Amino acid sequence: MPATAHNEDGRNRAVIERVRPCVDAGRFPIKRTVGGTVIVEADIFTDGHDKICAMLRYARGDGPDWQEARMTPLGNDRWRAAFAVEALGAYRYTVAAWVDRFLSWAGELERREDP
Repeated sequence: MPATAHNEDGRNRAVIERVRPCVDAGRFPIKRTVGGTVIVEADIFTDGHDKICAMLRYARGDGPDWQEARMTPLGNDRWRAAFAVEALGAYRYTVAAWVDRFLSWAGELERREDP
């Protein structure tokens, strides 16, 4: 089931699907070596033409110290970010996405400018 964020009127705003890498729907950990990079991709989209932003959040072990990396669009609703494996142990990661109201407003304003 995709992750979604709801607007006040009940509409789904940001939808996150097909997060990779993923082994058996998250039942088993992926494996990387120290010094390696974990490249995370996801399909992220919204209803309408609003601009969205996405962030990869990751943490080592069960600690509360989450770090973030801004995801970049690859085209066709696919987004990517990465983080380095700095030490042995388990890492957790998740993807967050939201509608950026300012970017949406600025895009509309730019589109409406008269040449």
